[in-house]
Amino acid sequence: MYIPYMSENEDLEEKKLLGSGGYALARITEDEEIKANLGIPQIFLANVGRLSEDRFLKYYCNACGKDFDGSPIIKYETPNEELGQGVVLVEKGEYKCKNCDNIIALYRKFNK
Repeated sequence: MYIPYMSENEDLEEKKLLGSGGYALARITEDEEIKANLGIPQIFLANVGRLSEDRFLKYYCNACGKDFDGSPIIKYETPNEELGQGVVLVEKGEYKCKNCDNIIALYRKFNK
């Protein structure tokens, strides 16, 4: 399977990605880890953006209080909304619990 945003030679590492409604264990690249790191030991799912479902190992929902295998539900849209001063909201999305619909994390992607 070809993933266009990832080099075939790029190694994936299992990392814990935090969200406001839980966390996920997923395989991410070193570049994604650097992008998601805010200079503290934790990595935030919102800063990684949208990952494909096959990159998730499991996730934890704060509302349910338990782990679930696989990926949370990934919902997103591409509004391409002009926000002013040349900034465009390219994509917005959320990771939601498959059991209770609790939001695990929200993300936003802007043009550069």
